[in-house]
Amino acid sequence: MKLPYTLISTLSLLAALSIGNVYADDHKHEAHDDGKAKTEAHEHEGHKHEAEGHEEHGAHEHGVATLSIAAGESGLEIMLESPAANIVGFEHAASSDEDKQKLADAKAKLEAGADLFSINPEAECTLKSAEVVSALLGNAEAEKEDHDHEHKDGDKEEHADHEHEEGETHSDMDVTWAFACAKPAELKEVTTKLFAAFPDGLQKLKAEWVTDKGASAQELDKDATLKLN
Repeated sequence: MKLPYTLISTLSLLAALSIGNVYADDHKHEAHDDGKAKTEAHEHEGHKHEAEGHEEHGAHEHGVATLSIAAGESGLEIMLESPAANIVGFEHAASSDEDKQKLADAKAKLEAGADLFSINPEAECTLKSAEVVSALLGNAEAEKEDHDHEHKDGDKEEHADHEHEEGETHSDMDVTWAFACAKPAELKEVTTKLFAAFPDGLQKLKAEWVTDKGASAQELDKDATLKLN
């Protein structure tokens, strides 16, 4: 049964602009050089594809995942969006016994949210539910990437080093953890353990969080403690 996103609501929508500004600062130089081209790409269908814009809008990129945290009156909701390759090492349908076992192990590891995140003990939080959604698990559809309509002939050479071949099927893993907290007002920090859990696939984590006191974001290349307040 799909989890209701009770904590990601109006608060996160209002904070989206603030989070975007944090990431914008990290890419200020790129935005200065390519801002005009990005604007035209949005306005004219079929115009030149901007690699950095593709990344900023949550594109499927191996090694990179997005972590969203929302703190509310009853607790904490954490969401992970990641290419399946970061988690299990492949994105094709699991047909061999080895791949099926890797997939089962990864699902079990992801469902054990209390082992992947450490919340400051004063808040007295416990994991209430975890949901893993992926085409590899049969509960989501894979996405097929087709760049032919996005690029002119002259752009193909420029993007020849793109990580995926044209028409390749991509599978993501989207995970939602819900933590109930006896003292939600005491929520102060969340420590990630995702890099330790998936050392072979995860290289960069784009973390963003929203509380009743505001929003912030941070880009991680190793496990770290995120200060919520």
